[in-house]
Amino acid sequence: MGNMAHRPFFASPMRRLLIAILSLFCCFAAAGQTKDTVYLKDIIPQTVSDDELLLQMVANQSRQIRMRDSLRLDSIYNDLLEREVMLTEALAILRDSIAVMRPNMPVEKKRIEDSIMHKRDSVTRVLVHEARNRRYLIEPSIIPDLQEDMADIRRAIRYEQSPWRKEAVTMLQFSQNYISPNWYKGGNSSIAVLALMKGQINYQKDKISWDNMGEWRVGATTVTGDSLRSYNFTDDLFRIYTKFGYQVYKNLSVATSADFQTNFFNIWTANKPKVKSSFLTPIKFNLTLGIDYKPVKNLSIMVSPLAYKMVYAYHGDSVLGTDVTNYGIKAGHRMLNEIGSSMRVQYVWQPLREIALDTEFYFYTNYHRVELDWEVNCQFIINRFLSARVTLHPRFDNTVKSSDSKAHLQFKELLSIGFAHRFH
Repeated sequence: MGNMAHRPFFASPMRRLLIAILSLFCCFAAAGQTKDTVYLKDIIPQTVSDDELLLQMVANQSRQIRMRDSLRLDSIYNDLLEREVMLTEALAILRDSIAVMRPNMPVEKKRIEDSIMHKRDSVTRVLVHEARNRRYLIEPSIIPDLQEDMADIRRAIRYEQSPWRKEAVTMLQFSQNYISPNWYKGGNSSIAVLALMKGQINYQKDKISWDNMGEWRVGATTVTGDSLRSYNFTDDLFRIYTKFGYQVYKNLSVATSADFQTNFFNIWTANKPKVKSSFLTPIKFNLTLGIDYKPVKNLSIMVSPLAYKMVYAYHGDSVLGTDVTNYGIKAGHRMLNEIGSSMRVQYVWQPLREIALDTEFYFYTNYHRVELDWEVNCQFIINRFLSARVTLHPRFDNTVKSSDSKAHLQFKELLSIGFAHRFH
């Protein structure tokens, strides 16, 4: 008993067990009162995207800097919101700009904005410089244009994401000269106008290709030596062309095409109450089936052993005096139907952004006579809204004979300058 009286308080096993239980109970009670770990999932909704979260974090950081240094960074934050496409670059620019700030070194707002704009332009120039090394992204040009280069990059990215290619161009061009009645050398004043709208929607995916083109152009000029009218139309064409192909071997495709052409206005014969062509007179329709060969980019050679040709005159031999034999239709009839063979060559050559040559050659034969039609259009772009255009159009058709019963080479040429704008 004496020995037990002198034993320490913690020596008893039972007492040590009780003390351990009491210690664990106190720890659990303290843990229940406080929470040392905070998880992002508990304070941020699951529906918030990474970009929104990143923008919120940048906004909070901007507010803290503004409160600490009395700097207003609203323009930086607004610019960041507007440039979602360049989000990564904009955030890098923002971090670089914030890094140069110090609490004890006030920085002027103008200097911050200039620094950010300079960094943003530097990033843009780097992207353009890298893309210039890949010629398929940026077209070579005589005059460097940063905005056009960036448009080429965005267009190339869009083409990588979609099989559709869309392009349109509008033109309003004219020429004018004035000569007074008492001009010592004589002469006549004149005004010529040409309006053109042309669009393309093409599809290319795997082995399937589908090309669609629509064009409407009309030109008029004042005339002299015509006692019946003061102006006449020099050009009038409405055209829809489509071609569908299925690739069978490398650059070869089995293809079918359809071409519809007509005009809307009366083109008169000088000093006569007769028209050479009028509304829906003539209507030309060609339907072909053959092989489409594309050896290089923007070059198509389609050979069609089977081709159907239809020509229709809406007015026919009406009071307008239209001579339907000019279109190969027999006198007294309104329609021509033929089966033959054809070949169509289409090529677009653009060595520079400011120069584009578009040519189309068409050959048709009904196994007795031939029709050749070759149109060459060369456009010289002055700036985004001005351009000059040269058109050469030779044609030979011995399916239609002239008054002397002989076929002659036909030719049309046009040079114009004026407004032009291209849409992609």
